[in-house]
Order: sequence, then structure tokens, then C-alpha cells
Amino acid sequence: MFQNTSAQDNSIRDILQEELDSFTSLIQISEKLVKEVKKLSIPMLSTMVGYRQEWIEKIQQLEEKRKRMNIAVRPDMPEQTYLKKISKLAEQLVKIDDRIYAGLQNRKLKFVREHAAVAGEAQYNEKQKHSAGSASRAVDITQE
Repeated sequence: MFQNTSAQDNSIRDILQEELDSFTSLIQISEKLVKEVKKLSIPMLSTMVGYRQEWIEKIQQLEEKRKRMNIAVRPDMPEQTYLKKISKLAEQLVKIDDRIYAGLQNRKLKFVREHAAVAGEAQYNEKQKHSAGSASRAVDITQE
């Protein structure tokens, strides 16, 4: 009986360590994404977001596995240290996500402004062509 409990403790410790490692990797990828969000091409951004999603899914699977074990981690247990670190990393990840989304939003707004300016200029040129064309016909008629 005592060996089984010890094996469960090691197992939960292993899961928590893997979860901690996964969070660390996810944060590293996310920080790189924050730095490059303005420079990367859309396909590369999509690839990076895909990597992040894979890490998030892995973390969710580990969480589910840990919940299925149904072992309560008491404050005096060494596993509590893992949970505190994971909690801090999750908090850090939320802040990084906010910066990623803000960068993507700025990039989107810049894209919309640029294309709106191009469309506006095209409409202006089209109006000028039409109004210039009718004026030139009027001039041509009066010259003849």
C-alpha cells in the first residue's frame, strides 16, 4: 500500500514536471512571437500560432490526466511548489497573449488603413478620369 502511494506521488510529480516544462516552452515560443509579430509573414504567423496551439493542447491533456488521478495536493507537499510555478507561468502567459493580440490588432488596423487609402485613391482617380473626360469633350466641342 505504501509503495502504491509513493508511485502515485512520483507519477503526479512527473506530470507536474512535464506540465511545467510545457509551459516554459510555450512561453518561449510566445515571447518570440511577440517580438516578431510585426515582421513575420502571415503564413509564418499561422505556423507559430499552430505551434502554440499544440503546446496548449499538450498542457490541457496533462491537466486532464492529473485530474483523473484524483490526488489532492496539500500545501505541505513538494508538488505544491510545482503548482505555484505553473500558476505563475500561466499568469505570465496571459500577459504575453495580450501583447500578441494587441500586436496582431495593430497589424490588422495598419493593413486596413493601407488598403482603404489605396481604394480611396483608386476611387479618386476614377472620378478624376470621368470628370476630366467630360471636361475635355466640352473643350473639344467648343474648339471645333
